[in-house]
Order: sequence, then structure tokens, then C-alpha cells
Amino acid sequence: MISVGEETGELDSLLFEIADMYERETDYSVKSLSAAIEPVLLAIIALLVLLLALGVFLPLWNMGSAAMGKGGG
Repeated sequence: MISVGEETGELDSLLFEIADMYERETDYSVKSLSAAIEPVLLAIIALLVLLLALGVFLPLWNMGSAAMGKGGG
């Protein structure tokens, strides 16, 4: 395209057109990548929240079982 632009005298407009094309392709690639990563990140965050909740509630359940005389493990 550069040689065509040089021959026609429209090199600057062709270079802007090429830059716009690559910008659109890059934006599309970034959006696709973020859409693919989103479910994985959501699962990781859900796992971390589950671990945090279990870390808080398991000792409370064991303490409640021990208080009721069922043995706490």
C-alpha cells in the first residue's frame, strides 16, 4: 500500500487508513481477550470468597457443636 500511496501521491491518507485498520483490529482483539478471561476471573474470585466464608463459618459451627455437647472435632 505504501508504494501505491507514493505513486498516487496519497501516502498520508493511506497511512492513516492503515493506522485506523490496525487500531480497529487491536481493539477487537483486546475486547475478545477480556471477554475470554472474564469467566475465569469470576470463578477465581468465587473460589476465594468461598474459602473466606468457610474460614469464618467452620470455626463458628464447630464452636456451636461443642457448646451443644456434640463434640467439636
